[in-house]
Amino acid sequence: MAGSVFNQLQGILPFCRSILALFFRSLRTESRSLRMHLLWLMLMLVIYATLWFARKSTSMFGAPGLMFFRYVMYMNAAFITMLGVSFFSSAISEEKEEDTLGLMTMAGISPLGILFGKSTSRLFQVSLLLAIQYPFTLLAVTMGGLLPTQVFSAYVSLLAYTILLANVGLLCSVACRTTRNASGLTAFWLLGYLTGPAFAFGGYMYLTRERGWDHADFLQNLVLSVLDWLWRATVFVDLYSATETGHQFSWTPQIVGNSIGGLACFLLAWCLFGIVAKDPAPESSSRGTVAQKNHRYLYVFSAGRTWGDPLIWKDFFFTAGGTAGLMIRGLLYGGMYLLCIAANRPWNGAYDNIRWEDVTWGFQFFCIPLLAVDVGLCASRVFQEEIRGQTLSSLMMLPKSTMTIVYSKVSGCGLATLPGFAAIAISIMMPGGWRNAMDVIDQAAFWWFIMNLLLIVHLAALFSLYLRTGAFVLSLGLVIGSMIVSGIIMELWMSAWRRPFGSWNTPALAMCIFIGFICLACHLLTVLRMPQLAEK
Repeated sequence: MAGSVFNQLQGILPFCRSILALFFRSLRTESRSLRMHLLWLMLMLVIYATLWFARKSTSMFGAPGLMFFRYVMYMNAAFITMLGVSFFSSAISEEKEEDTLGLMTMAGISPLGILFGKSTSRLFQVSLLLAIQYPFTLLAVTMGGLLPTQVFSAYVSLLAYTILLANVGLLCSVACRTTRNASGLTAFWLLGYLTGPAFAFGGYMYLTRERGWDHADFLQNLVLSVLDWLWRATVFVDLYSATETGHQFSWTPQIVGNSIGGLACFLLAWCLFGIVAKDPAPESSSRGTVAQKNHRYLYVFSAGRTWGDPLIWKDFFFTAGGTAGLMIRGLLYGGMYLLCIAANRPWNGAYDNIRWEDVTWGFQFFCIPLLAVDVGLCASRVFQEEIRGQTLSSLMMLPKSTMTIVYSKVSGCGLATLPGFAAIAISIMMPGGWRNAMDVIDQAAFWWFIMNLLLIVHLAALFSLYLRTGAFVLSLGLVIGSMIVSGIIMELWMSAWRRPFGSWNTPALAMCIFIGFICLACHLLTVLRMPQLAEK
């Protein structure tokens, strides 16, 4: 009996070794990469910064440990969400773009081994990022207002969300032929994941308060139970519940649903892998949302004739999405305004009771960061498309200066972001919009925030010349970390001069000048880096 078990183990071990070979190789490679060490350092700095802020605000708020832990958890959730758009969604699609997926299968690596090596290794690395935080966040227990079970419950919720997001990104990467399409599909799923629970909660409240539904009737109980499960199955709701006083760990719908959903996505990606691996490599330059010129009904979305400046024309249509991209962005801003109306609409359904000034304030509050994200994503792709298509050397041979080429490409992408600037201009003409603009435009802290958004764009463009993927996420993480550190520096500055908490005009102006010099340095480094890449 023992001999038969030993023989079975001898047959299983080589199989497991073949599956996990690429997994362990990816772990060794990532553990030596500078990117992962920078991410670890950034997250630790964020923890120390939030700890300082919680300690500083103890005189104004109670339970500093609970506040500190809540900040850290929400920052982790936002960080993991950003990783899902670029880091997780490029696991398989980057191999398709480099035409190496077929070579990996020819080398004898099984589909399961490829999925483990390319995707599960990234999930493991992000889980390590969360694991190294756990001992430090236990400091929140000693600060008061928090229990160890709440810390454990919040990290289990984050782990379940990471499992779901990593495998959704894997499924999108398997299904799509390019990293750009995979990132877009993952972002679209994230939009549904974050907004769907809000609609489910709204439907639940409407049915119970306006229609008088209860759990006594079987059909009504079924509908209400599904809606209640849906709005509780998001990580932000679960994190809020975990950071409430007296919370005890339980297997919530978010933990169970996200874990099962992640496993289902992994199995589906495994089933689809054999089909997509047989597809030929995609073209180096994708048309994206640009339709063919001879299409009968989609002619308006075609690129048409070349403009006077072909570089602006090319990047407007084939990098930023062209006319279809303009329409999608316009619909996105319009949908965000409708969400602001829905958030301020009373439960009795009377539109006369809506405070339109609050709607305008919410719309303006989200417009500027959304525009910065849009511009940053375009900036991270403007040079990456040339590098991936191996056309940068030909581009640099044009009888134009490097500066002219750079600004022509940036201008092409900038035209596609006009709906964001139009939305900000329209919001100023809405009820209360002009007053809101005048209240913040003379504040140095507002311009410090705007300069940090500009820094995200410049860093994303610069990092795209050094990194294959993750340029925007890395720039966003660095700027968020620098905003926390600079906020601490400004507060220390004001404390030294014995000014009240939040009086940041003088140090914020100094920070704006400093960030301006960093943006100028990014300009120079970008212009110097492009000829170096063209020579390779």
